[in-house]
Amino acid sequence: MLNLRDEHGHLLAPEKRPVTRMLKGEVMTGSNAMDIIIRTLDGQMNVQLNVSGTAMRNSHGEVIGGVLIFHDVTERRQLERRTQETLRTLLSMAEALVLAPETGSTSEEHTPKTANPVATRIAELTCSVLGCRRVSITAIDPETEVMRPIAVVGLPPEQERQWWAEQPENSRLSDSPMPEMVARLRTNEVLILDMTQPPFDAAPNPYNIHIMLTAPMATGNTLVGLLLLDHGSDAHIYTDEEIALTKAVAKLGALVIERERLLHERANARANELALREANQRMDEFMGIASHELKTPMTTIKGYVQLVARRLKNSSQQEHIRLPELQQTLATSAELLERSDIQIARLTRLVNELLDASRIQANKLEFHMEPCDLTLIVQEAVQNQQYENARRPITLELPSIQPLPIIADVDRIGQVVTNYLSNALKYSPPTTPIRVRVAVDGQTVHVSVSDEGPGLSEEEQEHIWERFYRVKGIEVQSGSGVGLGLGLHICRTIIERHGGQVGLDSTPGADSTFWFTLPLSLVGQ
Repeated sequence: MLNLRDEHGHLLAPEKRPVTRMLKGEVMTGSNAMDIIIRTLDGQMNVQLNVSGTAMRNSHGEVIGGVLIFHDVTERRQLERRTQETLRTLLSMAEALVLAPETGSTSEEHTPKTANPVATRIAELTCSVLGCRRVSITAIDPETEVMRPIAVVGLPPEQERQWWAEQPENSRLSDSPMPEMVARLRTNEVLILDMTQPPFDAAPNPYNIHIMLTAPMATGNTLVGLLLLDHGSDAHIYTDEEIALTKAVAKLGALVIERERLLHERANARANELALREANQRMDEFMGIASHELKTPMTTIKGYVQLVARRLKNSSQQEHIRLPELQQTLATSAELLERSDIQIARLTRLVNELLDASRIQANKLEFHMEPCDLTLIVQEAVQNQQYENARRPITLELPSIQPLPIIADVDRIGQVVTNYLSNALKYSPPTTPIRVRVAVDGQTVHVSVSDEGPGLSEEEQEHIWERFYRVKGIEVQSGSGVGLGLGLHICRTIIERHGGQVGLDSTPGADSTFWFTLPLSLVGQ
């Protein structure tokens, strides 16, 4: 009547049922406890229980009864499964991004009504992890704002053909009859639309959609696509968790769209065979590095999270756990989560570099210029690195003239200084000092970062600022990660947009000094 099943949903054989095991004298505690699924007596729902227990014996050691304890773990197991499924999905999406085949990317094959395989895969994963009825993805050209549908999942074959046939050609985002909604999407706001309320109730609704969620897919401040999902006629209430996950999916999807756009540009440059051959080589190298660099922190995060979950699960199943043991478990779990946070920061840095490189290529890198003090910017960047690398000597030499007024984007200049410092720390011996110097020459301020690394040859110095360029034979001497070959390219773009210059003074086998200049602000003086 209870329809006893194991945690995988398979019917339990009589000898494996909890009562049978207990009456045979088996002690079911700790790792020997078992999860079962039962049906409620009204037959309306399934409940997952964690069962522990032991037999009772008389003075002769004979089993005369027993005790079973049932813990309702339905919600806990659902949360664990949801967390694991979400992590697997995000990993799958990252793999779809960096390992997607490059075939079928020519402009002739990309008609306005052709499904993109990678986008379709991401839509399928989104539909699976969120449990929604339908998901569609539309790409938006950053220059013309022409919208192009590239994926839809969750429709029967006939309705899917109808959906593709209904998609307008050469429709522009700026032509939308609801400019206020477009403005909200441009600010990266997720919209939840009730299609049964004005003004949407007057429009045709062939798929019987009640509540639709529309998420912008953006690289920086550039809208490159829209992610739409719904639960059919259900009046679904989207949770904060679902909205946050949808935003993460939209960000990954934006990278897919941007990657496809870059592939189009490369395909259109086939007239220059030599340039194309070099671009192919760099693209292949970059994709291999990006695949490794993105997957490594994701895999590490997954391992740490699973280890924390396993430790907490084991602790929760112990009937009598001592306070020191519990404190040790919590301390270990906290340490693993801190390590996960470090990997998340590394992953965020890599994604931001990819986005900045895409913005530079599209001439969309934005700056928020304001009067500021360069001294404070450099000091903050140095202090952050001193905190993160406490054992590494990092010195800062400042001029006697203070303050150093400039007109600049504070975050972007800080990004340049941090990148210079990170490279110096990474490619020089872990016991050698790093020297940061700020000097003033007339109306120009000069910032340099020096290390005692292997140095670079003149030929390598000519290419070090190029996109995707990585010096061969130079190994990481401290920290982790080899980088994507984008950091210095981004730094040069930032400094040149501020009216400054970048440079490198290096002696092979001895040292390197990366520097940049900026004009001082006469207004600030």
